[in-house]
Amino acid sequence: MKIYIEGYGCTLNTADTQIIKNSVNEFEDFELTDNVDDSDIIVINTCIVRQETEHRMISRIEYFKSLDKKVVVAGCMAKALSKKIENLADVLIMPREAQHSGNILKDKLLKDFSEKNNESTQNLNFEDKLNEKIKKVSSQGLITALPICEGCLGSCTYCIVKRARGNLASYDRDLIVKKAEELVKSGTKCLLVTAQDTACYGLDNNDSLPNLINDISEIPEKFAMRIGMMHAKFAEPILDELIESFKSEKVVKFLHLPIQSGDDQVLKDMNRNYTVDEYISVLNEFKSKIKNLNFTTDVIVGFPTETEEAFENTLEIVKKIKPDFTHAAKYSQRKYTKAAILKQVDTKIRKERSEILNELRRELSYENNKRHIGETFEILVTKDNMGVTDNCKNVIFEEPAKIGEFKRVKITGAKTFGLSGKLIN
Repeated sequence: MKIYIEGYGCTLNTADTQIIKNSVNEFEDFELTDNVDDSDIIVINTCIVRQETEHRMISRIEYFKSLDKKVVVAGCMAKALSKKIENLADVLIMPREAQHSGNILKDKLLKDFSEKNNESTQNLNFEDKLNEKIKKVSSQGLITALPICEGCLGSCTYCIVKRARGNLASYDRDLIVKKAEELVKSGTKCLLVTAQDTACYGLDNNDSLPNLINDISEIPEKFAMRIGMMHAKFAEPILDELIESFKSEKVVKFLHLPIQSGDDQVLKDMNRNYTVDEYISVLNEFKSKIKNLNFTTDVIVGFPTETEEAFENTLEIVKKIKPDFTHAAKYSQRKYTKAAILKQVDTKIRKERSEILNELRRELSYENNKRHIGETFEILVTKDNMGVTDNCKNVIFEEPAKIGEFKRVKITGAKTFGLSGKLIN
């Protein structure tokens, strides 16, 4: 049977999509195809982080169903919103089951197999075999996502992803390092170390993110690793060790530290478990000790309890912390979350605030990029005449260079979301 697989969402979900493909590939009964029309089975690995994303997923699933093929829904929607799609999906694959996708499809969709083998995947305990997931990760080329854990320790009142991915379950450090080494040796030049919250890695098994970073840094080949999003509350207790690990030449000088709001009451209502001052304390430690740090943050505008004054507080804090890049998002009401039952801010007000923040974030990004003019960076060449600096900024250049090589570049120009430069021999 031919299987078409389509994936959406974050870097973690991108890794899961590849894991699903690798699991399916292990079975002779299945053949992967890039053409949906040629397929017998369609697998869609879903994202539901925002309401509009959820609508897009349902629309896509309904389209696949109209093609009169078997439709398999995997990922966050399968776990968090299963009732919404129970009449559309022939099979559901949860986020923690991605590594067993081949088994599940064979059991549920190949009747002859199920009848011959009186064994159903319902009897498999996927939770006990979570480390099998990291083993199914494979190279995605020059840049590869490397998941380090499932779930998180937070309980943000706006977030549906917690319902989908559950509590923290960290992969074994030795297995992650072994996988990182395998990926690097197979040609990956940049590892995207990813999780819902990288800072909480190891807090469930007496380990820590700095330990993991230090071990990966010891892999001898030339490569870079970018550490993904982390929560300020869980970064703070390990801050000294974390910053020390970031000083490795293998670590991209990039920090993704979401603030979400610049107002203490809103942060409390979001259940973020830090104040603005506590957040800034963590950020300033990084900024003071890591040269040329590229700092990215996330801000939600229009949270149910965000007053006009609270929004103004957020604008002032964003001006103060000056992110290189800001993921600015209008609050999205998500079913099963505590914030969903609160009185909502009018959509028109959310849109107005989003436009104001968007203008500010563009100004700050341009200011930050301009300061790099005249500086020299190492880059990884990712496309013709394009590369990524060792602090994770896109840079274009005119000189010929081989994709996958590390080069030096002098920055000669800046735009809102990128740099231009000249290669140095």
